[in-house]
Amino acid sequence: MIAEAAGLTASRVARGSDAASRRHAFVVVGRGPMGAAAVRHLATAGEDVVVVGPEEPEDWSQHEGAFASHYDEGRQFELASSEEVLVRLAKDSVRGFQEVEKATGISFFRRHPNLRVGPAGFSDDHYYNWDGIDAVGRELGVETVHLDDQGLSDEFPQFRFESGSRGLVEPNGGVINPRRMVKAQLRAAEANGATVIRDEVVALNRRSGDIEVVLKNGKAISADQVLIATGAFTNAAKLLERRLAMYLYGVTAVLVEVRGESRPELPTVTCRFGSEEKSPVCFAMPPLQYPDGRWYIKGATASSVDSPIAGDSGIGPWFRGKGVEEDPKLVVGMLRKLLPGFEPRKAHALPCMVSYTPTGNPYIERIDDRVGIAVGGNAWGVMTSDEIGRMAAEMMRDVPWSGPLSAELFKARFA
Repeated sequence: MIAEAAGLTASRVARGSDAASRRHAFVVVGRGPMGAAAVRHLATAGEDVVVVGPEEPEDWSQHEGAFASHYDEGRQFELASSEEVLVRLAKDSVRGFQEVEKATGISFFRRHPNLRVGPAGFSDDHYYNWDGIDAVGRELGVETVHLDDQGLSDEFPQFRFESGSRGLVEPNGGVINPRRMVKAQLRAAEANGATVIRDEVVALNRRSGDIEVVLKNGKAISADQVLIATGAFTNAAKLLERRLAMYLYGVTAVLVEVRGESRPELPTVTCRFGSEEKSPVCFAMPPLQYPDGRWYIKGATASSVDSPIAGDSGIGPWFRGKGVEEDPKLVVGMLRKLLPGFEPRKAHALPCMVSYTPTGNPYIERIDDRVGIAVGGNAWGVMTSDEIGRMAAEMMRDVPWSGPLSAELFKARFA
């Protein structure tokens, strides 16, 4: 199942084992959303490129190597935000998603409405920044609809929101399957001549004329240039000569099982219960089928992203663990409050991780004349991955920077 999920053919795997026999123009380190997108764009441009990264662990609890955060069947796609840079990156990524789906026949992106609900008088600097959301929406053509109590009741009768609520609907939101997206990106890259290697990179040895990319299996690849797209593991991997300024937070996603015959029809919903700083917040996606054949509503609470990871050594234990212990019970309780009559089955946690940068934007920059980076999703990594991969690929190819977003926005900061 794991090999199938990576979308690799037997012949291409064999080619990957021989990649050390010659020097390559580019090696991309990291087979997550950004790395997979970058290698596709490099291969589509006709470049000689190899991408290296491990498979999803078969047993998370026993895995001692690198993890990633795209091991999931559903992520929200949204454009209703006051963060203009991230909205532009996400909006431009849709074009890439559609190209990959058409080229591979692998579907991973679909339109689906998003709903955001909170107290009518409440606002903040980000998710409930109503004025900022409207301003960016007008600038970038993002359709949204504001609803009062009556409008929420009329449009979403399945929910029971608190009196005095305000809602924001994004009709053209969406749902992305990250596993299938990465599979499609890699398959499209292979179709254009890229080589995919299922292994971990343990060292980069900078030499006078190239970079030696050393693999965990003891082999090495010679490359003119290397792009690092290793997400939350970037500093822990110690492939860069300087540590990046990045803040890692563990996220506890909760999978709530629902019976196939009684799956509720839901938008992706975020609901805040109250105006106080620590008021409960519930996030829930529509029911999705997971690899075990069962259907789950993926949910989370505000506390789900409140688990700072202490040091590089804390990453592995977080992924091997069960997240915040009380979150499954909290999510189930809030779903029952929002959906009267809904009776969930078992719920369990799915550990994930978010990497934030001090700028709030991803880092897309050359660190030196042979090494570049594309890291720092800021909780938008899957949604923005194709455009980040495209920009990183053009940067590595020395294509002049263009577009409405300046290169300065994506410069790295170091710890």
